[in-house]
Amino acid sequence: MSKNMSFKDFIKDKRVCFVGGCPNMKGLGYGDIIDGYDVVVKTNGSLFLGGDDYFIDYGQRIDVLYTNNQFYREMSPLPLSAMKSKGIKHLRMKTCSNQDLLEFNKYFHAEKISVAIDKVNQVVHGALMGAYIYTDILECEPKELFIVGIDFFISKRKEFKKNVYREYLENYLPEKIRKQGNKINVGKKEDGHSVFDNTKYIYDLWGKHENMVFPDFIEEIMHGIIRRDLEQKN
Repeated sequence: MSKNMSFKDFIKDKRVCFVGGCPNMKGLGYGDIIDGYDVVVKTNGSLFLGGDDYFIDYGQRIDVLYTNNQFYREMSPLPLSAMKSKGIKHLRMKTCSNQDLLEFNKYFHAEKISVAIDKVNQVVHGALMGAYIYTDILECEPKELFIVGIDFFISKRKEFKKNVYREYLENYLPEKIRKQGNKINVGKKEDGHSVFDNTKYIYDLWGKHENMVFPDFIEEIMHGIIRRDLEQKN
C-alpha cells in the first residue's frame, strides 16, 4: 500500500476492527478475530502494549493509530520509529502542528480529524475520543466497523483518585501521561465528560449504520447506560 493512499480509500468497503484499551477484553481470546480484519484500528498507548497475554485478547496488528491531544502533547516528540515498526499506515490525530504533520507524512499518511471533530461537537458537549473516531471511520464507508475493547468509560471513577485508571489496561497510559493526569486532575469530583451523552451519540450512530457492530456484552453495557441502569461509581 502506498503511504499516499487516502484514508477513505484505505477504509472504504473494508472490514474494520476498532480495538480500545479497556480491560474488559482480558481473557476473551479475541486476538485472532481482531487480526483477521482487513484494517485494525487502535489508540494512543496501545502502541506500547505487547506480549502474548495482550496479543491473545487484543491482537497484534495496528494499521491505523488515533491520538488525542494529551498523547500528542505529553509524548512529543512522538515515537515515530515505534509506530513504523508496528506497521502503522495511517496516523489520525485530534491535534497537530502543521510542521509536525509534514514530518509525520514522511513515515505514513498523517492527518488531523478536523471534520469529524466539528461534526461531533455540534451534537455532544465534552465528547470523548471514541465519538470522533467512529464518526471519522464511518464517513469513509467501511463494509463493517466492529468495535471492541470499550465500556463507554462506565468503569472510570466518577471522582478522581491518584493512579487509579481502571478504565484502561495496565501500561496503556505511558508514565508521562499518568504523571500529568495525576497532576491536573487533583480534586476533581466528577468526570468532565458525560458518559450518557457520549454513549447516546454512539447509540444513535449504531441505529443509523447497520455496518456498526459490537459484541453482545458491549451492547449490554450500552443499553444499560441508555436506560440509566449503569453509571460511574467511585
